[in-house]
Amino acid sequence: MQSGYHNLPVINGMDQKEGKNFKARNSIFTSNSKTVTLSTDIAGAYTADAMLKSWVRTYTLNRGRSFVISDKFELTGQNKSGTSSNLITYCKVTEVKPGLLRFTGNGFALDMKYNFKTVKVVTEFIKVTDRALKRYWPEGVTRVKLEFINPGLKGGQSVTFSPSVK
Repeated sequence: MQSGYHNLPVINGMDQKEGKNFKARNSIFTSNSKTVTLSTDIAGAYTADAMLKSWVRTYTLNRGRSFVISDKFELTGQNKSGTSSNLITYCKVTEVKPGLLRFTGNGFALDMKYNFKTVKVVTEFIKVTDRALKRYWPEGVTRVKLEFINPGLKGGQSVTFSPSVK
C-alpha cells in the first residue's frame, strides 16, 4: 500500500518515498508518568521534489486525557499541488462542527479537534479490494485529508484526540 494510504503528510503533492534511503532523522523519545512524546524530522523520507527543508512530526500522549499529533515544517518552495496530512481510520467519521470531527468505533468515540482556519477537512471512504487487507478492514477505511490553507514556507498544525463528550 502506498504512503498516500498511511497517516502521513503529502507535501507539495509528494508522498513519502519508499526504500532505505528515505528515512526520518533526529528522533527523540521521552516518557514520564504524565506524558509520552515521540518527535522526528521526516523530511529525509521525501524526495527533493517535495521542496522540504524540515518537517518535524511530534506525537504526544497525555496519559488519560488526549493524544496530539503536531507538525512543524519549513519548505524551500511551494507549488500548486498543495500540502495535506492524511489520517486513515476504520472508524466512522462525522463532522460535529467546523474544527471538530468524531471518530466512532466499536464501543467508543473520540473527538478530534483541529484548526479549521488553517486546514480544510476532506473525508473519503475507500473500499478495500485487496484480499489480505480485507481481512482486517472488511468494510473499507476512511481517509481524512487535512488540506493546508495557505501554509506558507514555514508553519505548523496539530490535531488533538480525546474521549468524546456528547
